[in-house]
Amino acid sequence: MNNTEVKQIIEDTFDDVSSLYDINEYFLITAKKMVNNLEYKGYLNILDLSCGTGNVALLLASKFKNSKVIGVDISSSMIEVASQKAKDLRLSNVQFIKADVENLDYEDKTFDIITCGFGLFFYSNMNESLKSFMKLLKKDGVFTFSSFTKEAFNPYSDIFLDALQKDYGLDYPKGSNLFLETEDEINDLVKTVGEVKHSIEKVDISKLITVEQWWDTLNSAGYKGMLNQLTSDNLEKFKNDHFKEISKLSKNGKINLETNTFITKIFN
Repeated sequence: MNNTEVKQIIEDTFDDVSSLYDINEYFLITAKKMVNNLEYKGYLNILDLSCGTGNVALLLASKFKNSKVIGVDISSSMIEVASQKAKDLRLSNVQFIKADVENLDYEDKTFDIITCGFGLFFYSNMNESLKSFMKLLKKDGVFTFSSFTKEAFNPYSDIFLDALQKDYGLDYPKGSNLFLETEDEINDLVKTVGEVKHSIEKVDISKLITVEQWWDTLNSAGYKGMLNQLTSDNLEKFKNDHFKEISKLSKNGKINLETNTFITKIFN
């Protein structure tokens, strides 16, 4: 698939899961950690990339009440959910905009803080994207992003992806060849923007869930894009087969789902 096709699948997928996205607690847990790690004073211009349903942006707007937060996402449905949440919270210092993060129209040195929660690995050219984001930062600004570790969602995710690839010829739609799931991958990416300081923090997150809840996880995040490519008959067959495989790994009807995360900060 070319970049345009990948973006369309990503947009359609997250439009589809927008109403269910917030059942995934690990997104909010990571968002809180990302925002709590930021200590700045005074008026700030803040940009949240791939904002989704607004978890990071809303926390930023709540913490930095005298600042301006802009959240952008390729999914209009995600933007609608985030905007409604802002209204419910009566936050007037945050704005959500539908936009392609690879084609932003902001002047250099505009933002004090740029954040990106679990989005960077979807971008077609992470190296060039990161360079462009760093240019948008003011002096002494920070870009912080999150990505899942290699063990996150496994072994269940590998079983899911392997079966879809082997039995149905489907591959996970992503922009780059890397998921930023190891410190080495993150370090290599950061090196592309030159001599900058950065830090990487690992956050361990785990929860006992049922097999049914695992299926809900698959249907409320990026994995849904693959399931949407199956016919109704194939989807039912795959679901039954997958339940059997995952159930073999359960104990007392539950599996331990790890969603461990890296939070990286790059200082300008």
